[in-house]
Amino acid sequence: MKSEQAEKILSLVKRNYQEIAASFDATRKKEIWPKVRESAAAVKDGDSVLDAGCGNGRLLEALSGKDINYLGLDNSVALIATARYNYPTREFREADILDLKDIPEKDFDHIFCLAVWQHIPGEELRVKFLKNLAAKLKPSGRLIVSVWNLGRLPKYWKMILKNYWRKFTQRHELEARDLIFPWKNSSGQAVSERYYHAFTLSEVKRLSAAADLKIIEIKRDKYNIWVRY
Repeated sequence: MKSEQAEKILSLVKRNYQEIAASFDATRKKEIWPKVRESAAAVKDGDSVLDAGCGNGRLLEALSGKDINYLGLDNSVALIATARYNYPTREFREADILDLKDIPEKDFDHIFCLAVWQHIPGEELRVKFLKNLAAKLKPSGRLIVSVWNLGRLPKYWKMILKNYWRKFTQRHELEARDLIFPWKNSSGQAVSERYYHAFTLSEVKRLSAAADLKIIEIKRDKYNIWVRY
């Protein structure tokens, strides 16, 4: 993907989360995914945790009761404000995962990056994304990454097939498995455009190898692909 197109997509993603911050927070009040609780169970008192792409800080629900050193990062000012309101005793900072030079902390015991990688355009940036996270991890630490399993959901699979057709029959700058579709509010009104990349298991494995990361565990359920490094 050309750098100009990638920058346009990154701007769209950032604008989208600014526009939907309040309704996004409202939709994340439901019970957290069981796989998140399972992954969080390995966090012990005294551990350091980086929540990269923390959104409204919801991961802390799964870490409740643990005496940990927590840092939440997100590039959405609106979501950082929401996270600080939801969890006033925790630390949150505005930061871009693709540029972490201003975040001095490293050697985290656990890094969680949930439902973020799917918003990164182009293979070069997707590999950079993984490398940036790994650079903040303790040698013995764990990196947990999840992406939506869009290819297994019928309504998105139809969109993916349509995009393949557009990619190979028309002038189309997005990758074949890239999707842009609207975020709808509680009234069903489209209020903002969202970008997603529909990952496959083979793609996750290939990009992980390109980032020099060893996959310890990879699983796919109906809604997500989960990777532990």
